[in-house]
Amino acid sequence: MLEMRSSEDGRPRPAVGLLVSVAGILIVAAIAGIAAISLSVTFRWLPGRLALLAWFSLLMLPLLLGFYKVLTHFLDGRPLGSVGFAFHPRWKNELATGLIAGTVMILAVAGAESLLGVARFSPAPGPAGRTILAGMWLFLMLMVAAADEELVFRGYPFQRLVEVAGPLLAVLAVSALFGAAHLRNPFQNWISTLNTALVGVLLAICYLRTRALWLPLGIHFAWNFVQGYVLGMPVSGVAFPHGILQAKISGPFWLTGGAYGPEGSILCLGVIAAGTVYFFVSRRIYTTSEMQNLGLGRRREEAAAVPLFPHDGVPTGKR
Repeated sequence: MLEMRSSEDGRPRPAVGLLVSVAGILIVAAIAGIAAISLSVTFRWLPGRLALLAWFSLLMLPLLLGFYKVLTHFLDGRPLGSVGFAFHPRWKNELATGLIAGTVMILAVAGAESLLGVARFSPAPGPAGRTILAGMWLFLMLMVAAADEELVFRGYPFQRLVEVAGPLLAVLAVSALFGAAHLRNPFQNWISTLNTALVGVLLAICYLRTRALWLPLGIHFAWNFVQGYVLGMPVSGVAFPHGILQAKISGPFWLTGGAYGPEGSILCLGVIAAGTVYFFVSRRIYTTSEMQNLGLGRRREEAAAVPLFPHDGVPTGKR
C-alpha cells in the first residue's frame, strides 16, 4: 500500500506526487485535446490528422511545464529543471549524443531493410520549397511532440515511481504503458507494441543514467524525424507528406513493419537491444554533479551509495 504521510523533511511522500501528477496529466491532456479540436487552422500540405497532432503537441508542452512547475515548487521545493530539462553544463552534449544515436539507430534499421531488398529509397517528387517548409514544420512538431512524451513517460510521474517502487519496477511499468499508449495507432501489430515498450526501456535508462531528459529527447526526436521526413517511412503508422526521400516497402509485415513503419519490424528489435546495452554500460553516459544535486536533492548520497548501473556516477575529473 502506498505510504502518503509526509517525509522527515516535511515534504509529501513521493506517492503523493505520483498520484497528483498522473491525475494532472490526464486533465492537461484533456484540455489540450479539446483546444486542438476547437482550432480550425489547417494547412493544405498537412493532412488533418497531422494538423490535429501538431496543435495538440504545441498546446500540451506549455501546459505540462506549467503543471510540473507547480508540482516541483509546492511538493518538492525544487526548481522546474529538476524534472530533467535543466541547462546543466553537459546538456548540449547529451542532446547531441541523443540526436546522433537516434539517427544511427533508425538508419541501421532502414539500411538492413534495404540490404534485404524489402525497402527501396528514391528522391521524393515535388518542389524544393514545399519540402523545406514541410521539414521546418515537422522539425518543430516532432521536437515538441517528443518533449511532451518524455515529460509524460520519463518525467515527474516516472521519477516519483522510481522513488516509490525502485528503478526496475518503474522502468518495466512505465515502458509497458508507453507501448500500450501506441495501441491505437493505425496498422499497429504485436511487434510494434513490443518494440515501442523496449524503446521505452532504452529511454528510461538514458534518463536514469543522466537524471536529465536531453539524451532521451534527442534519441526520440531524431528517430522520428529521420524516419518520417528524411527517409519517407511511416512513423508509428502515420505517413508524413513532402519528405526528402520516398520509401517503397515490400515483404512480410514482421520484416518490414508494413504500413506501421520499421518500428513494427523484427529488425528494429536488434537495433533497440544494441542501443539499450550501449547506454546501459557506456562510461560516456553519467550524471553530472549538478543533476545529482538538482534531480536527487537530499537523497543523492543514498542514491550514490548503491549505483543503478555499471560505472554509474560522475567519472573522476568530470564535473
